[in-house]
Formats: sequence, C-alpha cells, structure tokens
Amino acid sequence: MGQNETETYQLNDEQRKAAQFDGGHALILAGAGTGKTSTIVARVDHLLSRDVDARRILLLTFTRRAAREMRLRMMQRSGESTKLVSAGTFHNFCLQFLRRWPDLFGCGALSIIDRDDQLQLMKLARGTIVGKDAQFPKSAELVNYYSYARNTNRTIAEYLKQFTEHDEETIQRITGVLQDYTKRKLDCRYFDYDDILQLFAKGLHQNNVLREKLKRRFDHILVDEMQDTNPLQWLILDGLRDPAKLFCVGDDAQSIYAFRGADFKNVHSFTDRVEGAQVLRLEENFRSYQEILDVSNWLLKQSPLDYNKNLHAARGRGDKPRMLEFSEDLEEADWITEDLAARHEGGTPWAEHMILTRTAFGARHVEASLVMKDIPYRFVGGTQLLHSAHVKDLLSLLRVADNSADQLGWMRYLTLWPRIGEKTAATIIGKLMGISRADMIESILTERTKANPRLAEAFAACVKLLDRPQQAITAAVDKMTPLLEKKYDDWDRRSKDLKLLERLAEKHATIGEFLETYTLDPISESEASNEDDQDVVTLITVHSAKGTEAPVCYLLGVQPGNYPHVRSIGDDDQEEEERRVLYVAMTRAKNELIMTGTSRYQGAFVPYHNRYFAAAGTNSQLYFLSDLPGHLLGDDLPFDDDPFDEPIRSYRD
Repeated sequence: MGQNETETYQLNDEQRKAAQFDGGHALILAGAGTGKTSTIVARVDHLLSRDVDARRILLLTFTRRAAREMRLRMMQRSGESTKLVSAGTFHNFCLQFLRRWPDLFGCGALSIIDRDDQLQLMKLARGTIVGKDAQFPKSAELVNYYSYARNTNRTIAEYLKQFTEHDEETIQRITGVLQDYTKRKLDCRYFDYDDILQLFAKGLHQNNVLREKLKRRFDHILVDEMQDTNPLQWLILDGLRDPAKLFCVGDDAQSIYAFRGADFKNVHSFTDRVEGAQVLRLEENFRSYQEILDVSNWLLKQSPLDYNKNLHAARGRGDKPRMLEFSEDLEEADWITEDLAARHEGGTPWAEHMILTRTAFGARHVEASLVMKDIPYRFVGGTQLLHSAHVKDLLSLLRVADNSADQLGWMRYLTLWPRIGEKTAATIIGKLMGISRADMIESILTERTKANPRLAEAFAACVKLLDRPQQAITAAVDKMTPLLEKKYDDWDRRSKDLKLLERLAEKHATIGEFLETYTLDPISESEASNEDDQDVVTLITVHSAKGTEAPVCYLLGVQPGNYPHVRSIGDDDQEEEERRVLYVAMTRAKNELIMTGTSRYQGAFVPYHNRYFAAAGTNSQLYFLSDLPGHLLGDDLPFDDDPFDEPIRSYRD
C-alpha cells in the first residue's frame, strides 16, 4: 500500500504524523478516545508501503480479542500481506520462542498448566500449610497474589505489604503457601502463565546468543496499551530494541492497574529510558463533547505530575457535566434510577446509559434500586449484591425456613456452623427430609445441641416470621452475625449489605415472595448479555471500564474517600493513580456526564464545601474536585445556593 492508501483512512493530522513517523523510537501518547487503534493499523500500512518485510514487524497487544481486532483491521486496510505480521499477546509471542528454543531458555520439556491446574495445585499447597481456615485467602486469591508479585518483580512479602491489608502474620503464612506451591510446580516440571514472561525475560537478558538471535528477527516493534505493561514486559521490550525501533502507543493518564503489576513509569519515563526517543501526541478526541473534556483536562492539570495533555473535541460543544450532592447513598441511588426511568419513558434505550462505580461494594445501593424498579442491567467488574457470598450465607437460612426441602440451602446453612462439615451436613439433611417443621427443629436440636445450640434457634426464629420478611431478615442477622463476622475479616463493610436487604424486604409480603423476586431468579450479567436487543443499563467498576463508552454516564460516589480512595491516602503514587482512575471514569461519557455523591462517608458528615477530609490521621486535601471551577459545571438542575460560594452544585428534594 502506498501514501494515497494511508490517506483514505481519514486520519487527522496528529494520527497521520504518528503513523508516518520515520525516525527512531517513538512514544505515541494517545489520549482517551483519540483513535489509537486506527493509528497503529495505519502505522503497519505505512511500513508496508515503505517495503518493510511484514515478517519483520512485531505487534504486541494485551488480549487475544485485541489481537484479533488488529489482525482483522489490518487485513481490511492492507490486504493479504498483513498475514505475515507477527501480531499477538506478549504471552503468545514469548511462548512461541520458548517452544522453538527450549534449550536456550533452559525450560526443557516443562509442561504448561492453565489456571484450573494452578488452582488445584494451590489448593494442595494451601491445605498442607494452612489446613482448614475459612478466613485465610482462598486459592484463587493466592494465585492472583503469586502472579502480580512476579509481574512486578517484587517478593511476595513486598507485594502483599503494598497492595493488601493483611497483617504480618498472615503475610508470613501466605508466603509459606506460595513457597510450597513453587516447590510442587518444580517437582512436577510444570510452568504456569507467568513463567512464560519470566523465563523469556530472564533468557533475553542473561544469554547473549539468545538475545542476538531474537534481535535479528524484527525491525519494528509496535505495542498497544503501553501504560498497562509491567516490569517484566518492559524488560522484554528493552531486550528486543536496537536495532529494532519501538513504536509504543499508550496514555500515562490512563495507567490505573498498579495492583495488577502495571508500571506507570513505562510510559511516563519512556524518554529517560530510551535515549533519543520522540514523543508524539494524539489529542483530538472523537468520543466526548468539549465540556466533558474541559473537566477531565482540568483534573489532570491539578496534578503535581506533568501529563502535558489537553484533549479537544472533534464533535464540538454540548452539555456541561453536572454535579449532584445527596444526603445519603439511598437518596443518591433512587435519584439515579428515577432519572434512568424517566429517560427511558421518553424513548431513550436503556443501553445508552452507564453507571460507573469506584468499587463493587460502592454500587450496592444503586443495584438494589435498579432491582426494585425493574430496570434491566448488567454488572461488569464486581459480584452482584445478591450473589455475594455473605448475602447468600444469610439468605440460606431464609431459604430453608421457607422451603424445608431446599437441600442446597440446608447444605450452605449447616456448613456455616462450627464442627459441621459437608459429610455431617449431608447426614443431618438426610434425617430432615420429609418431616414437619416442628419435628425438624427438634431433630436439629437433638443432633447438634451441644456443639451449636443457636443453630436450631435461628431456624425457629425465621419460621415464626415467614409472613414478615423484613423482621425475618433482622432475626437472621441477629442470629448469624457471630458466625459471619468470624468467617469474613472485612465484616464491618459487608454487614452494611444486610441493612440493605432489610430495606429491599419492606415491599414484600412474605419471605417466599422476596426470595422468588430477588434470589432465585435475578437478572444476571450473563442473562443480560444473551438478550436479543442487548437493551440493558451497564453498571460497571471504573477498573473494568477502559475501552467502554456510553452517551449518558452517571459517575457514582464522587466524594471524599472514593476519589482518592481512602486506602490510598498517605502514598503519593497511589493517590496520583486515584486521580487517573477518576480521569478514566470521566472520559467514558459521550454526551452527558452526571457526577453524584453524598455528604456522608463511612458515617461521618463530610460536606463538599469542607475541602479537607480527615482520614487515617491525615489532614491533607483529599478530594480531587474540591476546587473544580463552577463555570465548568452545568446548573440546569435545581440546587441550593451555597453560602460559602463553593463551586460544587448540590441537589435537594
């Protein structure tokens, strides 16, 4: 393909300059919504037009889906020759050469194990070192810890101290489990997903012969989503470059995955690490109206870091973002769902709306309100309220009170109690089937009086309240809290969900009706995705939202303690990443951005006009939007006059 073909892509000047760059190494800072994929594909086309051998172009992505999309678009624009371009994920690329040259990498005849195999091996290690301990991290969580620590080039202990809240004793126990896991892996000659990157990076930097063989294979290395690369991936790129030229596309302002291992400095310090590298910018945004970009641009400019980014809208001007303050999260949730319902009644599809939440737990009230108002939704990035383990534990008691033949409910309920394992529970369940509730209570007391005198008491209390679901939930919470607070080390946070269940139950006449409505047949993400018209509201965590967009976005919980998150307070790097989290959230909106928050955080009154939020013993300014100029916000919704003349608008009933 030649120059004229590149022009037909309708690239803007910034994209064209990047795609046709003929210098050495380059970092393309592609702001949110600026068309990075089109630029990368056009870059491949440009290289082919300059007679670069397609086999000497390497394109690295982060997901198989992204790699497939790149291949499809390259084929559509540049034809059959792009089949020879090496395009795939970092892991796929590295594995090809581990298999091709096993002796050079020192991996011999090792067998790759997938995540399921990792989990089974981790269960063996966990069972051997820890035994039965419901509060200790589960195997899936341990596998994640192991992966993230290795990808960040940290020891397990270093990673856990920085990114988790475990105490010193627990960290030592986790370290012991992971050491046992590593030994088992070596004994069985297994290597897992993260070994692929680690073995490749190690071989590349420790074996001169191997490094030279690899360096001779490529002239151009293109990298998508550079801000998500971790230290191991940087070592790979650093080992492959020169004479190969790096063309890395990313956005330092969207680097929000440090907890997964992503290294912000891979983009922000690129020119320091790669001598002579040039930085090109994509700043024309094709997604949002300018008023939305004005607020997100302002947010970055308040940072002590120099992002040097100022997005401008190709779509021109539209509505200003709005900020609404509520007295509590229930009020906030109800307003959002009422606004959604009104828009839908006016003819706007559900699917044109997205609700972004800082954490899955922070979305509990709005999720409950969506359910109560029968608004179809899917939840991306978190566990749905009624699917959460602690909620299902509590509801297991309500299930067996309502339906004494519910064997699954009995199994979950009984095994919550001390000294009752699955075998004992199965024996008890066998004796309970086919007898009356009165006899059932007596049978439970007979079986377990000495070990668990409250077990039958809890069941009896709920049986008496079958026609009063709110009171039944209150009784269940009272009877089961001692069990659940021992099972969950973050019980203070989880217990708030049970209060929410009580509120949900207010509108139902019986426990059976409540369970049927909310538990036995809830709308799930998978069901929503299978609907023919896909017309559902998206409720999504910000960390799951990159690459998504919607005409109308509600940004939930914009308040002190969420932006930045309270856990980041006191760590400059983590606080700054929290600024980027808010930036990513804002830039998902195409037409309207509605930011909502409450004047209460964790039970303490925190008004917006108080620019200081005391947390973790600090008194520093801890709310990113404290000084947001009022002229950047719309005022077409009712708001109270602020006697302090603060810029944040607030909504009152």
